[in-house]
Amino acid sequence: MPWAGPLFDGHVCSVGYEVLDWIHEYECHGVGDIQGDPIDLDDEIREHIIECYRIDPITGRRVYNEAVLSRPKGRAKSEIAGQIVVAEAFAPVRFDGWNADGQPVARPVRSPLIKCLATEESQAGNTFSNVAFIAGEWGQDTHPDIYGGVGGVRRYQSASAIYLPQGGEIRACTSGAASKDGGLETHIVADETHLYVLQELRDMYSTTARNMGKRKDADPWLHQTSTAYRPGENSVFETTLTLWRKGELPEAVFVNHREATGKIDLNDKARTLRQLEEVYGDASAWIDMERKYRDMRDPRICADDETAARYFLNRPMSSKDAWIADDVVKRQVQSGQVTGASGFHKLEPGTHVALGFDGSLNDDSTVLFGCRMSDGFLFPIGIWEKPQGNAGNFWEVPRSDVLAKIREAFGRYRVSRLYADPHEWRSDIDKLAEEFPERALPWATTRDIAMHSALDRLRTDLINKTAFHSGDKLMMEHFSNAYVRNKGIYRLVRKENPKSDRKIDSVVGASLAYEARADAIAAGWTAEGPDNRMFCFS
Repeated sequence: MPWAGPLFDGHVCSVGYEVLDWIHEYECHGVGDIQGDPIDLDDEIREHIIECYRIDPITGRRVYNEAVLSRPKGRAKSEIAGQIVVAEAFAPVRFDGWNADGQPVARPVRSPLIKCLATEESQAGNTFSNVAFIAGEWGQDTHPDIYGGVGGVRRYQSASAIYLPQGGEIRACTSGAASKDGGLETHIVADETHLYVLQELRDMYSTTARNMGKRKDADPWLHQTSTAYRPGENSVFETTLTLWRKGELPEAVFVNHREATGKIDLNDKARTLRQLEEVYGDASAWIDMERKYRDMRDPRICADDETAARYFLNRPMSSKDAWIADDVVKRQVQSGQVTGASGFHKLEPGTHVALGFDGSLNDDSTVLFGCRMSDGFLFPIGIWEKPQGNAGNFWEVPRSDVLAKIREAFGRYRVSRLYADPHEWRSDIDKLAEEFPERALPWATTRDIAMHSALDRLRTDLINKTAFHSGDKLMMEHFSNAYVRNKGIYRLVRKENPKSDRKIDSVVGASLAYEARADAIAAGWTAEGPDNRMFCFS
């Protein structure tokens, strides 16, 4: 029978309530100042665990095969992950039918194989240390009925494997070990994945994640925990959060990420303390926020503002050579203007716009941006980007689709002018110029003076709150990837390194659209008047 429905406001179909009851009764705080003390999880973490164990109300299968917990340093993420690991080893955690009230009941996993991924051969990891303490030193004395038959734990500080009395094991696993086993895991913890920057660590994550599908009946899942990543290192967590922000993660991945919002100014103590309380959530009731702020301002602990923001505000911040601050881009979102992949929704046909186009063949993104003439509102009409993984092999920009979208824009809107970078699209831009004379105009982005001016106009107006945009996730990701390239007195844009696969093309496309609008207005454009002529640079 299906789930009977919620018993109270906010109640969801999950075996997490039963898991929480078990954790509170049979576990304790792990390694630290309060080790061995009873657990009393706050509402924020309770909600996380309940969501991790959400099940389909018909089949009882897990809704998520991966969960991500992202919080600042000191939020006990590793300890929480360890508590879940202990439950996965001993507690009823998998769906086992419905009770008389139509609510789910759970059973333990049969012969669980649990891995706590570690970053170094000599390090078991914080998660595993907590597990070893609970199941070993503390558990065998306090709850011998649960933990009495556990083997492999003489000293939790040095343990690397725990053998379970009912069969199965919990193991600290390094990159070398992960590549050698057959992969029958029922649960995996990847702790602090912002540190997974080496290829062998990224391979460890992907290998173990791929192997989890081998035990269907065990309904396995992966728990990823992390603090904010350092942009440009391409860590596992950076990839995860980037895909999540772009809306490209599978629905079976639950991301619980919290970062400080608004402008970051560590000189403003009151503002920073409010942001600390925001990002630490329920934990701010017992964490010393004044101490956190002092640590953020101590150059021995945090060498710069970016480091402080990453560790204590859980905010990935680019270095000081970022082209524009992320909080400025987020602040200037004017939501509700454009929805849908086509970029045409909610902008009435006949709206006066300028267009900007930056094209590629197969590597960089190809983008077409619109800019509303009345107020400078920016929105992507099309972003064509190389797919992730094998789908990207031999991929090429669908040139005919791109050109059709440009012509569609001319048919739908009243286009004052299109500025299009002719590089790799020169013949196509020439044809558009013939179809839409004096409106479709080649505009070479290789002209440093002109490009500097266009970029500066958009950046300045975003900072001064006079330019707005639709908040498209992929567009905002491109803006976040853009760094300053100084060329003499000119301020241009670049990727963080020449070989980076992180795209910045939306910055260029939006700047061209915004510049086209400004030039049209300067030339005397009005909504009632004819299209304006201008001298074309190519």
